[in-house]
Amino acid sequence: MPHTPTQRWVFRAHVMDRAGALTSIASAFSNEGINVNTVVGHGLERRAGVDGSVVMTFQCTEEEKDIMVRKVRRLSKVTGLEEYPYDSQQLRKSAIIRTTRRLAPRDVAGENAFLTCELVEKDAKGWVYFLAGAPSELDPVLEAIESEGVVTDIVYSVVGL
Repeated sequence: MPHTPTQRWVFRAHVMDRAGALTSIASAFSNEGINVNTVVGHGLERRAGVDGSVVMTFQCTEEEKDIMVRKVRRLSKVTGLEEYPYDSQQLRKSAIIRTTRRLAPRDVAGENAFLTCELVEKDAKGWVYFLAGAPSELDPVLEAIESEGVVTDIVYSVVGL
């Protein structure tokens, strides 16, 4: 049987701000055997006219993604769904990292775009930075810094409008 390639995806589900909204989405993924890599939740977005959003990244085949689109859209607490391939230029990834050394501009230079890099604090444990940019630009930068062994902690998320 031929292997169907997987790719990374991002869903932004508009949800009612009610208990169980995230749980029902997570259960739909679990029931299909698809692991959710990251989740970011946003409460009450009055300007957007929705109660809240749940943004998640995951990896699967296009066919599995299409199944998840149908399943998530049918959930009673989901009022809308946007889907993006992970490499979409409409997405932005942010990361907060702790490093053992100060970063230089060359460490955080994107290939084709400027990235945000802000020193948050320097303490006894190292340097804490906030980085942001398109996932296709930020991921190689994060991988390069991590491969040096200078990253001691990292938290990241992906969002799309």
